Amino acid sequence: MSIQKKAMQPKRSLLLVLAALALIAAVWSWQLFSAPKQQTVDQRVHDIASQLRCPVCQGESVADAPSGLALEMRGIIRQQVLAGKSDQEIIQYFANRYGEGNIVWVPQWQGFTLLAWIVPIALLLAGCIFLFLVVRDWRKESAPALALAATAAGGQDEQNTGIDNETDTELERYRAQLEQELAADDPLFRRPRTEAN
Repeated sequence: MSIQKKAMQPKRSLLLVLAALALIAAVWSWQLFSAPKQQTVDQRVHDIASQLRCPVCQGESVADAPSGLALEMRGIIRQQVLAGKSDQEIIQYFANRYGEGNIVWVPQWQGFTLLAWIVPIALLLAGCIFLFLVVRDWRKESAPALALAATAAGGQDEQNTGIDNETDTELERYRAQLEQELAADDPLFRRPRTEAN
C-alpha cells in the first residue's frame, strides 16, 4: 500500500498544479474580456467595422474597403456609437440587415459561436497536457531500465569472459575436427608436419 501511495503523490501534485493554472487562466481571461476599455469614437468605429465583411469588396472588412457602401456603413456605425449603442447591438443591426453569415467577419463571443473560440484552445491545452504526460511516463520507464542495464552490464562482463573462453575452446575443437576430416579426404587440406605439431 505504501508504494501505491508514493506513486499517487506525484499525480496528485500534478493535478493540483494543473487545476491552479486553469483557475489562474480563467480569472485572467475573465479580467481581460470583462474589463471595459476606454476608446475614442474613431477607435470604436474602426473596431466594429473591422468585424464586419464588406458586401461589395471580396475579402475586405468594412474598415478597410474603399467602396461607397463601406463608407456608408462606417457612417451608420459612427451614428450608432454616438447614440450610445453597444458593439454587439451595432453588429446585430448589420447581421439582421445583411444576414449573419454574409456580414459578420469574426464569430462573436456569445451563444453557439463561442464554441468556435473555446474548442481550439481547449484542444490545444489537452494536447499539451497529453504530450507532457506521455513524455513523463517515458522518462519514468526508461530510467529504471537504464539503471538495470548498467548493473547487468557490470555483472555480465565477468560472465562473458568465462563464456567467451568456453566458446573459443569449443570452436577450436570443431575446427580441428573439420581439418582432420578434410585432410583424410583431400591431400590439399593436409597440414605440413611442422604446423600440426
